[in-house]
Amino acid sequence: MEYRRVPAVPGGDSFLGERGPTEGSLILAVLPYVIMIILLPICSFFFTKSYVFEDILNYGDTTANVYAAICAVVVLHLLLALFIYKAFKESPVRGLKQD
Repeated sequence: MEYRRVPAVPGGDSFLGERGPTEGSLILAVLPYVIMIILLPICSFFFTKSYVFEDILNYGDTTANVYAAICAVVVLHLLLALFIYKAFKESPVRGLKQD
C-alpha cells in the first residue's frame, strides 16, 4: 500500500521540508486522540453518574446528570489540552536567523 505525500506549504518555511508527511503518518498521529476525545467523556459521564453520584453520594437523577455532565466536560477539556500540548511540543523550534 502506497501513501500519497501531503504537500508542504507552497512558498513558505515549512518545518516539514520540501515534502510533507504521508497521509498514513498523519492519521496514525491523530487517531488515538480522536478515539480518546470521543470515548473518554462519554465513559466518564456514565461512570460518574451511575457509580459516584447515584450509588456513593445518593444524589437524585437530575443532580447526578448535571454533575456527571460537568465531569465529562472537564475530561474533554483536559484531552483537548493534551492534544494541543503534544502538537506544540512536536513542532520544532526555529533558531534565530543571523544575517
